[in-house]
Amino acid sequence: MPGQNLLFRGDNLEVLRNHITHSTVDLCYIDPPFHSQRNYNQIYNNAGGDGRARADNSAAGGDGRARARAFSDTWSWDDAATEGFDELLANDGGRYHAKTIDLIRGLQPVLGRGSLLAYLVGMARRMAAIHHVLKPTGSLFLHCDPVASHYLKLLLDSTFCPWGGDFRNEIVWCYSHGGKSNRWFGRKHDLIFFYSKSETYQFDPRAVRVAMRSGTQSFGGRLVTENGRKYRLVYGTKNARGETRYYKYYLDEGKVPEDWWTDINSIQASSAERRGYPTQKPEALLERIIGACSRPGDTVLDAYCGSGTSMVAAERHHRAWIGIDLSPQAISLVLERMRDTFGPEILERIAVSGL
Repeated sequence: MPGQNLLFRGDNLEVLRNHITHSTVDLCYIDPPFHSQRNYNQIYNNAGGDGRARADNSAAGGDGRARARAFSDTWSWDDAATEGFDELLANDGGRYHAKTIDLIRGLQPVLGRGSLLAYLVGMARRMAAIHHVLKPTGSLFLHCDPVASHYLKLLLDSTFCPWGGDFRNEIVWCYSHGGKSNRWFGRKHDLIFFYSKSETYQFDPRAVRVAMRSGTQSFGGRLVTENGRKYRLVYGTKNARGETRYYKYYLDEGKVPEDWWTDINSIQASSAERRGYPTQKPEALLERIIGACSRPGDTVLDAYCGSGTSMVAAERHHRAWIGIDLSPQAISLVLERMRDTFGPEILERIAVSGL
């Protein structure tokens, strides 16, 4: 099992810059605010009988519950945004590549000094800090939705690519729940950008293989049985000599998932892992990412750890982990969830800072 794990309550920019050593993280997953311009207020049950986090009793009402803000995803151009913008453009500490500076400077006349530019300035500063703490073999997965994904990809390109890293995947996570609109197609997917810090990075396809469907769900090719084993025979294109290439895909070996994931649904109301956190992601999603891009004993970082799904998945698969969140309620929820999942002894291996 991993050794000491770290859980920080505070601004992730300050933690990343001052409390995590350069080039020590193998894999970072972040599910940051999406620029939704919403406040995510969540009621947590103080009774504890349903396994949800306990909030500050001083806010509790007569029904034994407490209201606490999980996090705010509202942005405006204020003094903090101005300070971040000026720091980024000055680049006195050499934290940013010139391409990131040029990008932010170029976006100002397009977007104006408003909520979106404030959001992107904050994200640019944090992406640079995450890049700094990743090992040369490390990777980042950034989870977002189409609201600002096109801008975030530009920021990631300017942060990773000039320093020798590269874009690897845009993963489309598809799910189906909730209502649908009569004014547009149902908006039922998120995006997860996968970047590596260098050309040498961890990716283990064997750890994340999924079942291969056959028969009428074979997606092309024909089903063949050979020595008791079934495989799909798929014909490819012809080469310069007119020879047709073909591929064998054995059903019992499964396959590496494509970059569109439809086999992992979002957290449902009846799910046993549901903790009531407004943006909680399913454990299966994080287990796939952690299994593919880290090894046992590696360190996994989640700089917006929220309900702690990354921490649970990392612990279950024998990775060390670091979690950061600004909300005291999120930190309490992570600790309670770790205790409920792995037993009270797990708390002895978690160093908590900033409470």
